[in-house]
Amino acid sequence: MENISDKILKIRSEYGDKALVKEDLNPDPIKQFESWLENAIEIEASEPNAMAISTVDSQNNPRSRYVLFKNIVNDSLVFHSHYESAKAKEIENNPNVSGLFFWPEIYRQIRFEGVVSKASREVSDEYFKSRPRGGQISAWASDQSEEIEDREILEQKIKELEKEFEGKEIPRPKFWGGYLIDIHYWEFWQGRKNRTHDRFSYSKVDTEWKTVRLSP
Repeated sequence: MENISDKILKIRSEYGDKALVKEDLNPDPIKQFESWLENAIEIEASEPNAMAISTVDSQNNPRSRYVLFKNIVNDSLVFHSHYESAKAKEIENNPNVSGLFFWPEIYRQIRFEGVVSKASREVSDEYFKSRPRGGQISAWASDQSEEIEDREILEQKIKELEKEFEGKEIPRPKFWGGYLIDIHYWEFWQGRKNRTHDRFSYSKVDTEWKTVRLSP
């Protein structure tokens, strides 16, 4: 019987051979990001707006998780979360983050580095109103990242909130809202055959973006 190491060694995926050249890149990385995201949405990639975010805790231990990218505001990427969650506390302590989008269906990856700040009340309110009612209730019900004895406690809280807000508009909790990522470094990766991938980075130099090709 094969062990897990043997099975991993047999995993091989070719990434096609679609070229990425500097002349095809938009000089504005936000526009380039939008173009690739639109492509991922059009081909119905799985969770095209799933975004891995990495932070560090107070002991400088790296921590990563997926969140959902939801908007672009003033050239910053927006996601939403509980303001008292573990990642929120980490961001408050150190707002520098890195992130990643990956669309295996089209062999593309985008990596970025930036600084996080809270979004405006208007941005947070607008998105909260767009959430399904169940998602609005869950924002109220979850003490995100806190220890919970069992799921029944959460389900009971949801029932109580459903009764409390029955027939009413659900307001956004003050402890929940949006974050903006102001990005100063982007990297666009196009998978190529034989691992000879095309990679380009955008780095902010004063107010201009410098684009260079990177070795795979």
